[in-house]
Amino acid sequence: MKLFSSTLFIAFAVAEFCAAQENKVSILRFSNGDRLTGSLETLSADLLVWNSPILDKPSAFFLKSVVDLTLPGTQSESNADHEAIVSLTNGDVVHGRLASVTDDAISLETAFCGRLTFKRLNVSGLKIRDSRKFIYRGPVGLEGWKIAGKPKSWSYERSAFFAHAQGGIGKENILPEECSVSFDASWKDEAFGLKVILFSTDIGGIEPTSGYEITFQRGGFLVRNCNAQGGFLGNGQSQEFLENEKVKIEIRASRKTGKLCMLVNDQMIDSWSDPEFKKGKFAGGLQFISVGSLPLRISSIAVAELDKGGDQIPEPQVGMGGFRGGMGIQRFGAGPMANDDSSPPESKKPSENNRMKLSNGDSLEGEVSAINDGIIDIKTPLGEIQLPVARLRDIKLKSADLEICIRRKGDIRASMSDGSSIVFRMDGVANGSITGSSQNFGSADFKIDAINRIEFNIYDPDLEGKRVSEEW
Repeated sequence: MKLFSSTLFIAFAVAEFCAAQENKVSILRFSNGDRLTGSLETLSADLLVWNSPILDKPSAFFLKSVVDLTLPGTQSESNADHEAIVSLTNGDVVHGRLASVTDDAISLETAFCGRLTFKRLNVSGLKIRDSRKFIYRGPVGLEGWKIAGKPKSWSYERSAFFAHAQGGIGKENILPEECSVSFDASWKDEAFGLKVILFSTDIGGIEPTSGYEITFQRGGFLVRNCNAQGGFLGNGQSQEFLENEKVKIEIRASRKTGKLCMLVNDQMIDSWSDPEFKKGKFAGGLQFISVGSLPLRISSIAVAELDKGGDQIPEPQVGMGGFRGGMGIQRFGAGPMANDDSSPPESKKPSENNRMKLSNGDSLEGEVSAINDGIIDIKTPLGEIQLPVARLRDIKLKSADLEICIRRKGDIRASMSDGSSIVFRMDGVANGSITGSSQNFGSADFKIDAINRIEFNIYDPDLEGKRVSEEW
């Protein structure tokens, strides 16, 4: 790597951001394979200044030689009663509170840059889900996590935990009595092997004797109570594990009722009830255990309290659980689970373009006329009604000839702490924010403290190949 004098960069200095990043460790990756741990001093459209223990002084680097930058982004608290997720035609995904919907635009209030308004022609989808009180979102490092089993069996890099050998990584006192634990799991060579332990009293070993254990092995899974002898609660398979090398898993569990359920890629898989839950030992520990030596990556971990006012863990269905696969979930001897936003379609007939799904499983025919203070006005065949936005699970947008925004020199991809991922041209940096622009939303200021990762040179095919190959 060629170092450049930091004096060339004085004009780009951002004092406020320097202070905010003090004592925070990040990772800088270069196109030649070099990596530097340290902290970001300043950033501009062409250069960044990096402070590292192995450098004599903060040094400047051209962004054209940088693959990506991992930052210790923080998640802002939100008191919204729902979370809207906008999908854009270029692959971006943006989370926030739904502010307005018209024939021409969709607006979100976001935690990382305030209000963003997207052109309807660039929006491919809009979903709504319950807002949750998050206790943990990460990972952002190994601090607070305990590694068990083989030494160095787990490592942290680029906002993810990587398993290199059989071993466990866990955190104590992180789970409330009723919780949702979600994460992304990635693996290689069709060999998915992982154990997830919830409500553990001890995360110091890899043979749990307390809590609930969900074991994933290739295309199947098994659920048991670690406290009880045997403790078998259920098992099954999911086509998602066989057809992919990356899945999103969510486990909802209650140690107050002994109920658990699991979703894979937002599809409800199954639910279980533990008759022995009152006899077991439970605490707040969460642990991931790799069961083999092949690479495994765990990222986007989120722990949230379940809404005490809602039934977010459905009752186990009567009948045999079978193979879950195909275009949804195939359950033998049981119908779709009600009262969950991840239920499969209830009918093989295509739904009407103006029919919207509600949080209780019902659907409503109508058109959105206005949104104000979290209340949505809907014109239905029976008249106009008002509903809280949180009661909806999707909103049918007016049909449009969708367009993909143009690619521009200087575009970067920013991954936010709340799960958003946005591409925009970096136009400037000041006062702890990046000013960016895109055809999708115009111009906006993005808080750097809310960003977990910035990818540069995102249209360079050589760097993209390196970016993908180095994910492991």
